[in-house]
Amino acid sequence: MAMNRQGSERGVSALLAPLLLVLALVSAAQALADCQKNYKGEVICGRGDCQRDRYGNVACSAYLDGAAVRSRTSEIVCGKGRCIATSDGEVYCSTVPGGAVVKDRFGEPRCEGACEAATVENCVAEPAGTR
Repeated sequence: MAMNRQGSERGVSALLAPLLLVLALVSAAQALADCQKNYKGEVICGRGDCQRDRYGNVACSAYLDGAAVRSRTSEIVCGKGRCIATSDGEVYCSTVPGGAVVKDRFGEPRCEGACEAATVENCVAEPAGTR
């Protein structure tokens, strides 16, 4: 029995639809969180960026689209939005979740919303699945 072209196309479409849905869901989940393994092999996930310090400890931003960066003392600090280090090594972040930050022509940070210092308190460092 020969299958016509329309039947063949419907079969391919029926197979591709679930695959595309799974790929979209995986991509969305990855956009919402970052995860990294720490030196113990535990997976640490946050709602924003994750960073590893020089000892292999991992900390992630607790905020959706927040940033995690190393301070001048190699400590991981986090913000609600994007972060930037000044010339003296201080890290400032936007107060808006996912908000932008740039340096002006004098090297000072300019943030969407307002600027605030990045802090350890804005980070999470618990293994995935423990909350």
